[in-house]
Amino acid sequence: MSDAIGVDTFRRTYLFLFEEIYGDPPKGDRGNAVLDADTGWRQSLEAVDAEQASRPVAPGGTTIAGQAAHTAYYIELLEALARGERPAADWPGSFSPRAVDDQTWEHTRERLFGALGRFRAMVDASDFPPEQLQGALGVLLHTAYHLGAVRQMLRVVGATGPS
Repeated sequence: MSDAIGVDTFRRTYLFLFEEIYGDPPKGDRGNAVLDADTGWRQSLEAVDAEQASRPVAPGGTTIAGQAAHTAYYIELLEALARGERPAADWPGSFSPRAVDDQTWEHTRERLFGALGRFRAMVDASDFPPEQLQGALGVLLHTAYHLGAVRQMLRVVGATGPS
């Protein structure tokens, strides 16, 4: 008997976790594997206004807007790599914009949700060759890490999102 799991089983499990982080968990599923109910990116950023998104939580620290922009950038960079491009990474610049007005904040959220949605579609269509598996797992871990940072920042900036 083999210990290997099939691609479909891996994909289903991965997408369950990814959608929970994204903020669109499968309906009807009980419990949560990673987060409290309804605390993914989508729900967490719903109640954050531009002023709150622009407020650093520590001197010289990042902002919620910066965290959202960085997370989108990371996914966009992996998308480019998957297309065979070799862009130079700008990690310090990836946290921009740090301060946003209403329009820029809406654009930053849309950029993040768009990147997450495109990545989800890419995973759904993938047969997970070994060279793509590391990137796919990296996105899952990286987005969860930065979402955790944002979840803590919400309290400091006074946003009234899900608890």
